[in-house]
Parts: sequence; structure tokens; C-alpha cells
Amino acid sequence: MKINRKIFSVLFLSVFLVACSNKEARPTSEKEVVRTADLIENINQSQKDENNDESSQSEEVIEENSQEIAGQNTEANQEDQEDLKLNTVKIKTFGDIMAHLAQIQYAYNKGGGTYDFSDSFAYVSDYISDADISIGNYETTTNPNLAYAGFPRFNAPKEYLSAIKDAGFDVLSTANNHSLDTEVEGLFTTIEAMDELGIDHVGSKKSGQSRILYKNVNGIKLAFLAYTYGANGLVDLVQVREEIPELNYLHPEEIQSDIKEAKANGADFVIVYPHWGIEYHSDPSADQVDLGREMIEWGADLVIGNHPHVVEPYEYYEASDGRTGFIAYALGNFISFQNLENNNDIRTEQAVSYEIDLAKNPKNGSTSIENIEAHPIWVGVKYNDFGTSVQTHMAEDFLDGGKYYDEVDDYQRSRIQQAYDMTVETIDKGN
Repeated sequence: MKINRKIFSVLFLSVFLVACSNKEARPTSEKEVVRTADLIENINQSQKDENNDESSQSEEVIEENSQEIAGQNTEANQEDQEDLKLNTVKIKTFGDIMAHLAQIQYAYNKGGGTYDFSDSFAYVSDYISDADISIGNYETTTNPNLAYAGFPRFNAPKEYLSAIKDAGFDVLSTANNHSLDTEVEGLFTTIEAMDELGIDHVGSKKSGQSRILYKNVNGIKLAFLAYTYGANGLVDLVQVREEIPELNYLHPEEIQSDIKEAKANGADFVIVYPHWGIEYHSDPSADQVDLGREMIEWGADLVIGNHPHVVEPYEYYEASDGRTGFIAYALGNFISFQNLENNNDIRTEQAVSYEIDLAKNPKNGSTSIENIEAHPIWVGVKYNDFGTSVQTHMAEDFLDGGKYYDEVDDYQRSRIQQAYDMTVETIDKGN
């Protein structure tokens, strides 16, 4: 409509001027025709420019709106990502850390008059240290006032603890049947040595110290508890000795109370290390199963058992409140001089470590066990100028594709493969 009105006005004006002229009428010149056409073309071009300006303005508005919407979506996505961002902690759990006399003698020979246990963990230190928390069961004592010895009264030098720390351990359980092998004095000197080296411990304590170990890692509060069924007797190793207040025992009412206290103190996860079960049994006893599940019901998240010196199965247990806990009934010997040749039981040279990823949503405080991986272990022996070298091996590192594949011979690798296969078969029972 706007364009038609302008064209009609121009034509009418041209006709009117020609009719009113006092000169003799003559045909319109080519020049005049061109001017009229040019005028119409200019009008059309003006309208096009005007439309283009309006279109450009519209496009600019659309682009601005799109950018604004995109910005809002980006901010929303960032907020969603922040909501989904979890605090995490990686825990690696290990079994019995033994110190038989052969291990101590080797360390003394290698140290040239001092004790050098570094060979013991040479193949596993990279795995142990690659965690926020690595924890094991220190099943010996460290009492410098008595002679160092292996079974039946374990006592290892402080250098053993130093090597354990250098390997990457952060926390050690000190509640087991060998906790009093060098008497109450040894219980105290053991935890004093750990304190001096900066190793956290749980399971035994001095008067006035807490039964619970708390660790704050990456915005997650962890509570560690450890208990033993008892300590070996002075004369009869089978008959446990009288209980003492400095050691934590497997009394259900006390465990329940400790878990309740830990939760009341804001623990996001509760990890329990019970020393329980029957030695050299690959299946948990009914008492183990009942107590382990009760611990989960009371609020524990992880129950990591030891004492049998062989691997036992694990299970996920769903508590009545809907939480799911993890129970590993026994992890076996992380290091010891027990093996097929010495004990006529190949299971004693096999163990497992669990790599556990825990998470907490900082927005709402919800927690979860994100992932658990099992890593079979083989404890091997070889002989050199210093004597009997006992070393712990992560099985996967010495099998096909492993980074230490060439570090063992074919016979050793066959034992490692057997350890891997038997461990996987055992832990998966019932799962």
C-alpha cells in the first residue's frame, strides 16, 4: 500500500505539468522518461533500504534475545553442574601387616646394622600412596625395650613402621590378638612410635584418648573404629587374656554406642575394622555375618574384617533404613612369611585390597558409595645376599600387560595367576 500511493502521485504530477504547458505539445523526450523511471527506481530503492533497515534491526533484536537466552541457559547449566559436583574420597583397605622373624632379619642385613624394610613394599607403594586414605591392620607391636621377634610374640622395630608410612599408609588398626604381645607397655610404645612418625591409629589408646579416629578429607568427615575379639594369653595363645580398658573389644553394645557417637559428631561415613572370625577359614562364621550386618544397621558404611590370614568373601548389605553398606569379611595377609612352603596352605600367601570411592553432595549432604574395585595380592619370597626377601605384589601388575611383568619368572607368575584366580573366586562367593 505505501509503495502504490507514491507511484500514483508521481504519475499524476507528470501529466498535469505537460497539459498546462503554453508551448506546443510534443512527444515526451527520452531524457524526461529516464528521469521519471529514475524517480520511481529511487523510490523503490528507498523502500528497500527502509525494509532492510527494519529487517536488520529485527535481526539485531533476535540476536540479542538469542544471546540473552543462551547466557541464561549457560548460567543454568553451570548451576546444574555445581549441583552435580560431588566431594569425593578414595580409600584403599588392606589386611594383616605381619612381621615374622625372617622379615626382620632380612631388613637388618640389608640395613647393615640398622633396619631397612624398603624392599617389602617396593612393588606396591605406588598403589598404596595413590589414595586419600590407605589403612591396614598392624598385627605386631613395636617395643624397643624388648628383643625383636616374630611368632608367637611379635615385636618389630620402629623402622618397620617408618617403611609402612613411606609406602603410603595413613591409618593403622592396632586392635588385634597380638596387640599385647609385649604387654601393656608394648601397646603404649607402639602407638607412641606411630605418633612420632605421623601415622594415625585406632583400636588402642592411652587413658583419656578417644576410641574413634576422625579424618576430614576433601569436605568429607570420616570416622574409623577398630575392635578385636581379644588378645593372646601370656601362656596359652588360644586362651585370651583379661581385657584392659586401653584396647577396644568386639562388644556389640559398645560398637553400637561408638557408631552412634560418630554419627552424632557429624561423620559422613563410618568405617569399622573388626578383628574376628576363625583362622584359615575361607568362609565367614555365622557370628561374623550377624555382627557385620548389625554394624551396617547401626550406621556403619564399611566393615573391613581381618584375622583369618586368608581371604573371605564380601557382600553388599541393605539396612532397614534403605542404606547399602559394604562388608569384606577378611582381606588375608598383606605381608607375612606364611605361604605354601611354610604352612602347607597356599591361601596364606594370597590377599586382596579394596579400592573404595565415597562421595558426598555438598548441597544436600547426601552420601553414597560410588565404586568398589577388588585387587588381588600375592606375597612372594625370593632369596639374595641379605637372606629371605618377602615382598607384596599387586597381581595385575605381574600378569599379561602388567607394568612389572618382566620382574618375575614363569614359576612366580604361575603362583601370581593362581593367587589372582583363587582370590576372585573366593570374594565373589554368594555375589
